[in-house]
Amino acid sequence: MRIVIALPFYGVFGIFYAGLAVLLMPFFTASFTEILTAAGMHSIAAVLIATSVTFLSLATSPINVVVYTLSRRRYIPVVDYVVVFGMPIPMPRIALQEEKSYIAVNVGGAVIPLAVATYLLAKYHSPALLLSIMLASALIYAVSRVVPNVGVVTPAFAPPIIAALSALLAGGGPVATYITAVYGTIVGADLLNIKKVLSHRPPFMSIGGAGVFDGIYLSGVVSTLLSKLV
Repeated sequence: MRIVIALPFYGVFGIFYAGLAVLLMPFFTASFTEILTAAGMHSIAAVLIATSVTFLSLATSPINVVVYTLSRRRYIPVVDYVVVFGMPIPMPRIALQEEKSYIAVNVGGAVIPLAVATYLLAKYHSPALLLSIMLASALIYAVSRVVPNVGVVTPAFAPPIIAALSALLAGGGPVATYITAVYGTIVGADLLNIKKVLSHRPPFMSIGGAGVFDGIYLSGVVSTLLSKLV
């Protein structure tokens, strides 16, 4: 297993990222608390676990676990020169060049929210909930696009809004909405676009790579807030 440590943002943006993340910790914690309380957990236990999940998500945002390495062979023309009697003679040949793309999963931005969503899905799975995930995945895929050297981008509030509305198929509420948001974003934005991303031959791509500011994480917590409005 290969682990890559990479900060989601650097320089001034890195300082801004860290400060904003700390300021938003109460909001993240409140969202997870509401989800766990709605799932039937005691309020004190929900607060403690929500605080731990939020802190771990922030602390592990720089950690990316490589899950797959894609190797490609490319043949390129190369011209070597041999000096004969003081004159350079071109010697064309075909060289083999190997390119690799590392596909990783960010711990704070993908693994932790997916673990929470999977735990909830195991308790509350139903055909209606699976249907809401499928609908959200299709709609999020429709509004996403692949930008070379950047990755998959979507309109900022599209995934949480889509998740909150799609979760109504399963009765709505914080639990169904969070599950729909996390799975819908991972499938619709990341997995369904992975071939397009890899077609640009990036040396490294990470699902959830922006940590707590990635679409997966933010879609989950923001859609939970929206679930109270729909």
